[in-house]
Amino acid sequence: MQTLQLVTENYPPITFMKDGQVTGFATEVVQEILKRQNHPDNIRMMAWDDAYNLALTEKNVVLFSTTRTDKREMLFKWVGPIGSYRDVLYTKKGSGIILNSLEDAKKVGKIGVVDGWFSKEFLTGLGFKNLKSSKLPKDNAKGLVEGKLDLCAFTDMTAPDILKDAGYSMDDIVPAYVIKNYEFYIAFSKETPDEIVNKWRRSFDEMKKDGSFDKISKKWLPVGESAAK
Repeated sequence: MQTLQLVTENYPPITFMKDGQVTGFATEVVQEILKRQNHPDNIRMMAWDDAYNLALTEKNVVLFSTTRTDKREMLFKWVGPIGSYRDVLYTKKGSGIILNSLEDAKKVGKIGVVDGWFSKEFLTGLGFKNLKSSKLPKDNAKGLVEGKLDLCAFTDMTAPDILKDAGYSMDDIVPAYVIKNYEFYIAFSKETPDEIVNKWRRSFDEMKKDGSFDKISKKWLPVGESAAK
């Protein structure tokens, strides 16, 4: 059996560390596939930028969960989608910031983004010059609530946990503008053999058919959140 490097980031409730173990929605999906294929659970948690670069430069790397964008399409091989979410610009409650378009967002002071996240890629591609990047999303959450940032880009699915990790809550911020809707996947480095990727795709399809995927989804996602259909 060919050993795969499985890497993820702290991104609750999708992937995160609890009691010394990596867990979360996408983690349990990956673990179920590993179980079905008798592959060891060697998942490692890393900073997203480091994990992403590893998947770009080494073969047989599994990176999850990964938002599938036009820019990334040819960089990886994909299994999924696992689910979907909205990428949102949030502002501090009471800030008075009103956005009617992304062009409006270019006129504010500072927008917090995270190294390697799709939101940074997307906004940079649109010519934003007011982005302030950090390695950890909780640092942006702190900066937003404490008035050091005017806006922050988070997904609606993960924002509550990011705010909690920073010592705040969703009551402290409000959505200002929906950037885009995305789907997230399990991504394989480009040099991973098709035989391995196709085997994972079959296992994922089996999970969808036998109900095990829905069981995991209902455990982790609040009612109304969007899991992959």
